[in-house]
Amino acid sequence: MCSQTITPKRMPAPAVQHRQAAFAIFACMNAIYFFAYFHRIAVPGTIFDELQSAFRVSASAITALGAIYLYIYGGMQLFAGMLNDRLGAVRVIVIGGLLLCVGAIAFPLATTIPFLYVARGLVGLGSSLIFLSVIKAVDMLYGPRLFSQLLSVTVFLGCVGGLAGTFPFERAVSQWGWRGSMLGAGILCSLALIVAMLLFRKTRDVMQYASRTSPLVVKAILANRSTWPLLVVLPLTFSIYFLLQATIGKKFLLDYCGMSSSLAASITFIMMLVSMAAALAGGFLPRLISDQRKPLMIAAVICVISGCGLLLVLLHLGINSTGWFLLAYILLALSMIASPLGSTLMKELNPPEAVGTSIGVSNGMCYVAVALLTTVAGSVMDRFRDAAVTTATAIIYPREAYAVTLLICIALALIALVSAFFLRETRGRNVFAAEEAAPVPTP
Repeated sequence: MCSQTITPKRMPAPAVQHRQAAFAIFACMNAIYFFAYFHRIAVPGTIFDELQSAFRVSASAITALGAIYLYIYGGMQLFAGMLNDRLGAVRVIVIGGLLLCVGAIAFPLATTIPFLYVARGLVGLGSSLIFLSVIKAVDMLYGPRLFSQLLSVTVFLGCVGGLAGTFPFERAVSQWGWRGSMLGAGILCSLALIVAMLLFRKTRDVMQYASRTSPLVVKAILANRSTWPLLVVLPLTFSIYFLLQATIGKKFLLDYCGMSSSLAASITFIMMLVSMAAALAGGFLPRLISDQRKPLMIAAVICVISGCGLLLVLLHLGINSTGWFLLAYILLALSMIASPLGSTLMKELNPPEAVGTSIGVSNGMCYVAVALLTTVAGSVMDRFRDAAVTTATAIIYPREAYAVTLLICIALALIALVSAFFLRETRGRNVFAAEEAAPVPTP
């Protein structure tokens, strides 16, 4: 059993005497996460054409902005989880917040592509430390009873930041340009971090705790066969959703449907609204079906397949009706129910003393998968560059480029669906704790 490789016991978290302080910490951490998620969605998706026009580069050079963020974010998740388990959430989120703010302010000041990539890398590095810090704080402050529900609240609030990165950001860009809008977002992020740091100084007694996990916990998590199907379902499902939400979703609507920038952004805005509702529901719906997670995870994958399949049919039939595309994007958005459920399952399928590390493993794989799929999508679009139409403000890619991308997404989603049927059901209990608590049979 992989639990045997973990020698240190989890230290009990201290009682939270001041619930208002705990709530304030939770709120401030989520405010920082709001801006981390904003940057994840806003760039390059909402300003794809603006960046391509400003720097006069290929589609793959712009999708690389998303890939840089995601490779760094995904690659850092395991380290971020271990860092949270060792140092505690407050120290880690302050470090991440500082890096995020520096990158956020530097990005709109960039005048060359290398400078732009460096700034984007700093944003990705800082953001990579934030989500797991919030999760670690939730586990410490509120315990397992409210973990799933508060995790869904965190994902919901993060999606609010993503929501701000769609239609509201597009409207801001039309008013003040992409540089002015990004600079304003960076300044607001810095103010949120300053407020959080002041609060953390006043509530040190609430957030002193850090568990002492062994480095062997990583080996235990990776060797745990119960998590293997989950580590297929989550990365594939999330990477497809993210590609169409944050990277090429708006541009797809602009290029194929000929929509205005505001209309296309409004559709991704609605998509994000649905994502928020699905993410919030993910923490509460299991209680309505006897704390089962598996049926909802299967449903999430089916939503991805349905959304991508509908988009491919619309392309094949030459239909560019706004209503049908909106329906497809809503189906994709409903898959976000898997986000809090997947993280909760990772927590329940692995040693209880390694919350940050176990969720860090799944998060890392999710964002590396997004980065890989984003890179593939950019390469596919470049393969059709000769058939694209160049205007003064954009490069319009043919529908064949998007059809190939959707076929790749559907193939990956089918693999995820097969894997979803092999998920282990936990019914809200940590399997390691349950095995340790089970009575030893008498001979």
